[in-house]
Amino acid sequence: KGIFIWPVKGKIVSKFGAGEGSANKGVEISSAEGRPVVAAAPGKVIYSGNGIRSYGNLIIIEHADDFFTVYGHNKQNLVKSNDFVGQGDEIALVGQPQNGQSPRLHFEIRRGKAAVNPIFYLP
Repeated sequence: KGIFIWPVKGKIVSKFGAGEGSANKGVEISSAEGRPVVAAAPGKVIYSGNGIRSYGNLIIIEHADDFFTVYGHNKQNLVKSNDFVGQGDEIALVGQPQNGQSPRLHFEIRRGKAAVNPIFYLP
């Protein structure tokens, strides 16, 4: 606890772990479309694009201690690869998943390659 902050204010509509036929490697946080998404911790943007299926516009940030955060379903990415961001910096705008669900942010925390439950790392 204490390393990361919430990337957007909203209600968790999909929890970490198994559900709806597939394992969710993060949480889905409902929010208003276009609301700013902020970096959960300072770090370096290692990916900003839409080349990974089912995530839409996606951002991945590398942090200290082999942590990574993943931000998906963005309406628009505001940072590009190799940018450095501070905790709380605006990095994207909340968008809608490609399957037509309500606006939300897909958010993951990874330790190395392993997805961990973000709830244990957020305030």
